[in-house]
Amino acid sequence: MTRLLSFLALFAFLCGHSFAAEQRPNILLIMVDDMGYSDIGCYGGEIRTPTLDALAAGGVRLARFYNCAQCCPSRASLMSGLYPHQAGVGDMNEQGAANELWRRIGSPAYLGFKKEGVVTLPESLREAGYQTFMAGKWHLGQDEACWPGQRGFERHFALIGGACEQFTGYRSWQKKGPITKFVLNGKQVEKLPPDFYTTDSFTDHTLRFIEESDPAKPWFGYLAFTAPHWPLQAHESDVAKYAETYRAGPEAMRESRFERLKQIGLIPESARLPQLDAEITNEAQNAKKERNEQWMRHFAAMIDRVDQNLARIVETLRKRGQFDNTLILFLSDNGSDEVRGPLWGQVCNTPFRKFKVWVHDGGIASPFIAHWPAGIPVSQRGKIVTGPAHIMDVFPTCLDAAAAKHPRTFAGHAVQALEGTSLLPALRGEAATLPMDRPLFWERMGNEAVRQGHWKLVRGYGPASENGSIATTGPRTGKWELYNTSTDPGETHDLAASEPERVRVMLSQHQAWAKRVGVVPREKIVEMGNR
Repeated sequence: MTRLLSFLALFAFLCGHSFAAEQRPNILLIMVDDMGYSDIGCYGGEIRTPTLDALAAGGVRLARFYNCAQCCPSRASLMSGLYPHQAGVGDMNEQGAANELWRRIGSPAYLGFKKEGVVTLPESLREAGYQTFMAGKWHLGQDEACWPGQRGFERHFALIGGACEQFTGYRSWQKKGPITKFVLNGKQVEKLPPDFYTTDSFTDHTLRFIEESDPAKPWFGYLAFTAPHWPLQAHESDVAKYAETYRAGPEAMRESRFERLKQIGLIPESARLPQLDAEITNEAQNAKKERNEQWMRHFAAMIDRVDQNLARIVETLRKRGQFDNTLILFLSDNGSDEVRGPLWGQVCNTPFRKFKVWVHDGGIASPFIAHWPAGIPVSQRGKIVTGPAHIMDVFPTCLDAAAAKHPRTFAGHAVQALEGTSLLPALRGEAATLPMDRPLFWERMGNEAVRQGHWKLVRGYGPASENGSIATTGPRTGKWELYNTSTDPGETHDLAASEPERVRVMLSQHQAWAKRVGVVPREKIVEMGNR
């Protein structure tokens, strides 16, 4: 028996991978778009999400998981394991060097998703023997050289841009044909099927890719829903489920979510609900109440439909005998926006302050669920892991689960080392919590933050507009604010005046980081944009 084991070990070594390599998990990474922290049931929401709730009950939730506040930067960080500026996506630049403003500014941190020096997650896993596929929103460059097939995905059905009409695929800002740019396995799609609906169709392709995969090899799948991003369009049967749900109004709905978050244990009993910024007018709060409630029903229906489609995927994985050894990760690319008005946007981001694009927690906090029966011990299932994590941590987490390495060189170029860290030890219970002393940084259109442990230093570029959206032009007027998020997750009590030394140290950290990753001060961008 000993000789047999020795022979098998030698054989596996000669083949270039461990004997346990065939037990490596499949990995399914699921991202939704513009969904708030508390929108799903297992994070305190009233929206019906039984599939996600079951995945959370059988897996692990993170209490404080952060994204990069907006579509392109979050996706760049997810695919690169870096801060978005390091990956070339310091702003929403889909055109790359063809964009006149960013070409004039000239910083490589803003010239589009880098082709050299950055290896993507699917490229790394493909090198490790994984099959790779994606379906859904790409949003990392319009040029063909930036499409998913050129960045590691063997098979893909991708919406190249940021949004479209949900039932037609038309460009979402024109509401008429032709369809926006979709790509199927490297070829641009000219016509969509008559029963097209983004959430359903992206799932259809994902299921097809899973069913066509080689069962002898592990796979990595990326399912990037556009839901519940604007335009808010849903199946009427789903909207009907929420006909009465939001009649109580946004204030009552937010209080209900707030209490459930406390009961679940995602926020402390000491937490306070933040109020809307003083600049948000009563007119903005009260405008179009009936329309905004209707849109909230559609928003909920879109998330409901995501959950229904995830049930289809779970069923397929069970039938194929792959459910137990598939690592499923679920997250959102940023917080909810204020399209449905600031009050409903505030409900979706309960218990946090502000909205998408801001780097207060309302803009950057996301639910995060990890489910993997074969890899997460029974003792961990249903648990909530504390400590801050970042979207760039997903990359090393997937490599860790796959027993894969991050290449030092790729396509003839040296590769930037990963900034993220694997979450797997904390998910498995091998670490009591996530690292608390690691500083995390943000810069999004001049909004800036640094978090270390429970302390967070944050500022907006300027005051909110009358409906809560961010200021992106004019001089900088926003001041640094300091919060102890262990007792004040809603960022309601500014401690900057009473903690000047802590502010000084954290500000110095942020300045050093901004210089290292290539942040161009927003004031300079505003000035050059006005020329």
